[in-house]
Amino acid sequence: MSRRIARLAMVLGAGFVVLLMQLTNVGYLSAESLRQHDFNRRAAAAALGQARGAITSADGETIASAIDPDAAGARRLRSYPHGTLYAHIAGYLARRAGAGGLERSYDAELSGRAADIALLDIPDLFADSHRIGDLRLAVHHGVQLTARAALGDRDGAVVVVHPQSGAILALWSRPSFDPNVVDELMPDGPALLPGIPVARAYQRSYVLTAGAASGASGETLLQRAGTQPAATGIDLPGEPDAVAQLDAVTLTPLQLALAAAGVANEGIRMRPAVVQQISARAPRTAAAAAAVQDVAATSIGSLFEPDEAASLLRAMSVAAEQVPIRLVPVDGVEVSAAFAGGAARSVDNVGGPAGSWAVLLTPADAPTVAIAVLIEGDAALGVGDPQGSGTLATMIAATAAEAALALRAVPTPVDDGP
Repeated sequence: MSRRIARLAMVLGAGFVVLLMQLTNVGYLSAESLRQHDFNRRAAAAALGQARGAITSADGETIASAIDPDAAGARRLRSYPHGTLYAHIAGYLARRAGAGGLERSYDAELSGRAADIALLDIPDLFADSHRIGDLRLAVHHGVQLTARAALGDRDGAVVVVHPQSGAILALWSRPSFDPNVVDELMPDGPALLPGIPVARAYQRSYVLTAGAASGASGETLLQRAGTQPAATGIDLPGEPDAVAQLDAVTLTPLQLALAAAGVANEGIRMRPAVVQQISARAPRTAAAAAAVQDVAATSIGSLFEPDEAASLLRAMSVAAEQVPIRLVPVDGVEVSAAFAGGAARSVDNVGGPAGSWAVLLTPADAPTVAIAVLIEGDAALGVGDPQGSGTLATMIAATAAEAALALRAVPTPVDDGP
């Protein structure tokens, strides 16, 4: 009898240890990943009616309005003044749909639960105070508007990035959606979000081929870009960890933009970031922040050797002279560009009509702006190019480049090492 009791005690003890380990994992080790999971909508529901920081563009445009405790209530929802323009960046915060975009990936900062923000509340432990975080983006409102206007009614993406820091100056995907009414896009029942299209800029992959106008430089760019890991580490949720394994170069527009940016940055790709600065303040204080944290520029690896990158940049500059684009002078000074382009097809419809892609670096001698444009195939719009030169995509890229230069949207990078 005593032996049976001992065995039972051992089994119960082992079960208790396993249970304790699982509780520790769920409660601490995996807590953040569970909060960020697509099926977890409780955090978003709990955040409704609570104080929440604002999201603003690099040039001060309000993208998501702050929620202060006096205005907050059980029925208070987040407001997105520009609707579809920033939907795939700011995301959404809704009762049924949950959270997406920056609302999900920076939920701890916006709500004030992040450790570095929560620590600021310790001196005011017994006061009615709870700091929240505001996000200031690298995305420039004027460049984002230009990207949307240039792409027009064509499905696809425009990505504008600063090669030396990885700062995202524009990230436009079409089709988009209105985050103010995202709950209305939800079906009845436990379905995913069918009314919310994937972000073409960083969530959808395309089979890319170089066009004749690119010469060998376009082929080299694609082949080298195709050897890099799929995930870029952008500070937005939902980036795929891997792409479909096809006998061709398969990239997202963001990966394509970073490959071009690597050419401009002596072969080094930087981690892409849409958030430039995080600040903390008391919810009722709209003035200066109590603390500011700049998002540092970090490397995600070398794509080319420096001399190889310089050689490729020269070849792309020569290719740019063969396409019908000329950038508008800035302060009376002519601006040169480096170019590559070709044909594109979605991995979801490889046999469908061809679209086009283009990358542009400017100024060509020392690029500070890298643009990637992807236009999905559409037989009705005729966006495919028989020679694969991507003329339309190149013109869109040139328009975005002109806006970035004219508006002086390039940020001053904060280099914190690799």
